[in-house]
Amino acid sequence: MNKNRHLTQEERIIIESWLQKKESFKSIGRELGKDPTTIAKEVKNHIQFKQTGAYGKSFNDCLNRTDCS
Repeated sequence: MNKNRHLTQEERIIIESWLQKKESFKSIGRELGKDPTTIAKEVKNHIQFKQTGAYGKSFNDCLNRTDCS
């Protein structure tokens, strides 16, 4: 495991593609030689939400908007 090193753009692209395949942070970290916590922090710090809604209506960024109160 590499310590004190930032993730490269290539590693971020790999993380993105593996997350789309529903891979776990642990398996991604194992393949990249990084701690799973590093992967989780990277995702948490750089997540982008797609706004849903329509023009003139409010947007809801909640991932589970059907269950949100």
